[in-house]
Amino acid sequence: MKSSAAFFLLAFVSSLAFAQAKTDYALNGDQVRFRVPPEWTAIMEKADGDPQAVIFQVPDPATAGTEDTASVTVKTRSLKSGAEFAGFVTDEFERAKGQAGYENDAANKDATIHRYYVTRARTRYLVSDNYHQTGNVAVEVRCQRPLLDATPAAWNDGFDAACKGVVASLKR
Repeated sequence: MKSSAAFFLLAFVSSLAFAQAKTDYALNGDQVRFRVPPEWTAIMEKADGDPQAVIFQVPDPATAGTEDTASVTVKTRSLKSGAEFAGFVTDEFERAKGQAGYENDAANKDATIHRYYVTRARTRYLVSDNYHQTGNVAVEVRCQRPLLDATPAAWNDGFDAACKGVVASLKR
């Protein structure tokens, strides 16, 4: 009896050692591929129909025990032609402006990123929307994090760098 229990315990521990978090994702029949850090958890995946999306929760120790959460969403929409991409971006800009507490980030110097602030419940969030086109598929990468005093600047810098990494991985 002891040997079988030890075997199962060893098998379980071994499986944990070899388990790896999923980092590579694909949407729209593999037309859109991207990579995320292994510590991000996919909390919603819709890989059929139109639009398609994956939402990731990004661990931030400062949000423990609160309703706040840092997240990254990769969303796609099929286009009838590549010429519809500009309209997709305009529609998403307008949708962003309709959010509670919307305020454009005047300090943003990167014209390829729509950075703005919104309010979720009582917390202010910084949101960055990046747009990319792959053939006739429009891609939006939305990175949003709560602006909490308890969050270290290094964590914020790491989150922003990881978001840029997701966008860069779309272009490989």
